[in-house]
Amino acid sequence: MRSFSALLDLILQEKGNNGDRMPDFIYSNKNKHFRFAKSLKIKKYRDLTNHFLIEGVKIMEEAMSLDGGLSMVFISSKHIGDQEIDNISNICKDKNIPIYQVDGRIFKELAETESTQGIIGIVKKSEYQLNNLLKRSILKLIILEEIQDPGNLGTIIRTADACNYDCVILTKGCVDLYNSKTIRATMGSLFHLPIITNTDIFKLLNLLKDEDVLIIGSGVRNGIPSYDMDFKIKFALIIGNESAGLSDPVINMIDKKVNIPMPGRAESLNASIAAAILMYESIRRNDK
Repeated sequence: MRSFSALLDLILQEKGNNGDRMPDFIYSNKNKHFRFAKSLKIKKYRDLTNHFLIEGVKIMEEAMSLDGGLSMVFISSKHIGDQEIDNISNICKDKNIPIYQVDGRIFKELAETESTQGIIGIVKKSEYQLNNLLKRSILKLIILEEIQDPGNLGTIIRTADACNYDCVILTKGCVDLYNSKTIRATMGSLFHLPIITNTDIFKLLNLLKDEDVLIIGSGVRNGIPSYDMDFKIKFALIIGNESAGLSDPVINMIDKKVNIPMPGRAESLNASIAAAILMYESIRRNDK
């Protein structure tokens, strides 16, 4: 029996399988391409193969327009003839990306959403090197320490994209970037900027200090109000865990502490809301 990795290599080498023909039809959930796609719903196999699933028209268009590493596409037979689906199918043919039409009765086994748009893609994970970014004269980084909620993570990535941040760095203990809920929450922004995962935060902070990057910790008592913070041209903003905030060892390594003033009675803000306020404050202050 072939190993899983050998089967993966065989599947991904099958390029140009349909050319100008109609997409190959998958009738059974025993099909090897279907089984491979379904396995990617489990983190273990996403890590093993360095591939993940995307679902829906919008994110599929983003992956194709930005050369996002799209390996193959599955279309529900129930959605053949939909204009948006046909447009994507034609682009895939032009790019020689294999397309498979899946019987609508089994397509739902791949889908993560109840009201599926009938299209799912397999994408290869991207790899980025932080050292190249650190040489820039202007640098905006956001570091996430053990963010656990997929919605929070996806929203922070989307906001970092909107604020033109250079990179999002996920430390060890963060929720999986390639969780389906995280991907949906990014609304395609995971294809717009570098995202580095599974980073040792202490090695990272030491590296940033060596490169003279200002390290700013959020949500820390006795911090500088966000509207008074002097965000330098090279800085890294750290957002802590939703419940615990930044850990004490990380607090001990930051250069400056920043707080968001809250005149009301709420004790804290949602992590993604706090991150958004601070990111927008950083670009507002640096635009002055």
